[in-house]
Amino acid sequence: MPLDPPLTASDHLAGHDDATVTLVQYGDFECPYSKDVHDLVRDLRQNHPDGIRFAFRHFPLRPHPNALAAAMAAEEAARQGGFWLMHDRMFAHQLRLRPDQLAEHAEAVGLDGKAVRAAIASGQDEDKVLGQKRAAIRAGVRTTLGLWIDGEWFEEDALEQAVIDRVVYRLRDAEAGG
Repeated sequence: MPLDPPLTASDHLAGHDDATVTLVQYGDFECPYSKDVHDLVRDLRQNHPDGIRFAFRHFPLRPHPNALAAAMAAEEAARQGGFWLMHDRMFAHQLRLRPDQLAEHAEAVGLDGKAVRAAIASGQDEDKVLGQKRAAIRAGVRTTLGLWIDGEWFEEDALEQAVIDRVVYRLRDAEAGG
């Protein structure tokens, strides 16, 4: 199944447009599986900083009571130019994502915590966040333990081998000049 909708400038993107590999995560900041994928992508990006373009889209899960608020906090952080700072901070402090704590996380990375509080209270980003989740479901995403790798979805048990074959080997070959 192809990535739908395709990436646009409105997505949260890190890395170069001409990177060897493009990864897209649909994640929930409160989900331990999402954190596993986050950690995997972080390690890949650290080891291959020019080889990976990465996009994050929201997929808040109902069993996680703070997931929607965390996603809305990330959207406010994006308006302040700090999406990736907040993204990394929330995954690093995954057990501390109550709405009052989200403002503290924003302040810890140099963002306006009051604006984060206000954005969560207003729900101004709820439609955007839930729209990303609905798009993911339409595209066949059923779990946060997965990644789109160059437009193809891999999840759960198939993810590990796909990362080795379609990411690690391709990056190794590209870095070796092949």
